[in-house]
Amino acid sequence: MNMALGYEKRNVRLYVDGGKKVPAIDFINSLQHLQNILYHVGDYVFGNGCRTSGVFPQEVRDSCTLLFKDIKMGSVDAELIIGDEQVSITDDGTLGEIAICATNDLLKAISKKGALKEELYQIINDPHRLNKLLKEFYSMCPETGSSKTVSIGFCGEKPTELSSLHKQILHELMNKPAEEYEKEIFGWVFDLRVDQKKKIMVDTTEGQINCFYDNEIENEVREYIGKFVNVKGTMKPHNRYYAMYIDSEDSIEEKKDYFLKQMRVADEPRILLENVQLLLEREDDCYVASNDGLGILAVGNSMKGVIKEAEEQLFILFKEYVLTDDELADSGKLLSEKLRTITGGTSGYL
Repeated sequence: MNMALGYEKRNVRLYVDGGKKVPAIDFINSLQHLQNILYHVGDYVFGNGCRTSGVFPQEVRDSCTLLFKDIKMGSVDAELIIGDEQVSITDDGTLGEIAICATNDLLKAISKKGALKEELYQIINDPHRLNKLLKEFYSMCPETGSSKTVSIGFCGEKPTELSSLHKQILHELMNKPAEEYEKEIFGWVFDLRVDQKKKIMVDTTEGQINCFYDNEIENEVREYIGKFVNVKGTMKPHNRYYAMYIDSEDSIEEKKDYFLKQMRVADEPRILLENVQLLLEREDDCYVASNDGLGILAVGNSMKGVIKEAEEQLFILFKEYVLTDDELADSGKLLSEKLRTITGGTSGYL
């Protein structure tokens, strides 16, 4: 991840040179593609599922909308900054800053001759969303022989000129669009349809997802209504969003535990060194997530909400037992050591 200084992580520069003059529409189009890129990356950083169309959530727009700081005419040289008003308490930065750094990493990756999608997946591990981003970058690249040049700079670094070489690399990377991809979800089956559109509706950690199933497994699928499940299937475009398609009884299984992979620090995700196991239950139309060993007990009206609450509680424990200067009892010291093992200690917090 980019190690830019805090104040640089919000900065973006867009330079468009059209020879003698720059048509306004060329600059506007380049700016729109750049804004779309940051929205898509921000949506990914926020942990939202990929959408086929529609408006980005307000939280993403609040953190990733570009604002002008300065603009020089002639060849248009625009200095921009995200309108993110959050303040990070860790070295990772705010979610908007993380989105800019990830976009910078993506630009560097596609600037390499012989760039591989496997390397890009380490930055954006979502095939369909990655393909959308590649298309936006591709649209920004000038045509071969064009007098126009477009350069982008992130995090205070020297702008990278998008060239015909970028266009060729991006064309090869987009050669096989990822309209469908494999996915695994965890959630609560809260509804089932057995008419022609056979599907179950699952409230997952990413929001509600429709899962369509084959006729042959209808009896097996019925058994999971009102249960926590793990589902493996293929995500495909369906209306404005993606739906999962499952075709065998092995695609779905009951599972009551979920493993946290991050804790939430001031609404920012922090990846854990070790996953934290949570037991999930339903009580009075609410979800309850617990880990007795750590003392986590979260309650929420949605799967996404209860997991977010558990992530926040984990950070509260981390502050109380790891970041504290107070003398801890023996039981507190044991918990502190356990939390250090899970989180990696105080690096980036002190």
